Amino acid sequence: MADNTPAGAQPSLSSLVGGLIEDTQQLIRQEVALARRELQEEWNKTKEGASLMSGALVLFAMVGVLFGFFLVELLHFFVLPNHLWACYAIVASVYAAGGIGLFYAARAKFDQVHLVPPQTAESLRQDVQAVTGAVSAPQGGQLVHRS
Repeated sequence: MADNTPAGAQPSLSSLVGGLIEDTQQLIRQEVALARRELQEEWNKTKEGASLMSGALVLFAMVGVLFGFFLVELLHFFVLPNHLWACYAIVASVYAAGGIGLFYAARAKFDQVHLVPPQTAESLRQDVQAVTGAVSAPQGGQLVHRS
């Protein structure tokens, strides 16, 4: 807040209110900028997680079908020549385990996304405390500017 009063004189109520309004406007601009930056970071994490998930699904589909037939034939030829159905069941189980692993990796990436940006929430909490303290403090309570 700009102090336009002579040295030693108490600031007037209008200058205090004007300074409070100015401080509040600056604080709101800073909070909006912080929120925008955090939301952009969260959006980038979401895009990365979605890309990983879609890439895993595409690879799972393309390679899985052909490699599955290969494994079934391999098992049928060397291990269970009279039980083709068991060969299919074994290969399907292995593929299901791999799909579950990819699913949990993607879910872990999505768990890193915060719907409420943590820095903004903490900053807003601190701002509310500062404003409450300045309002309830005796005359001369000043808001602290953050950069």
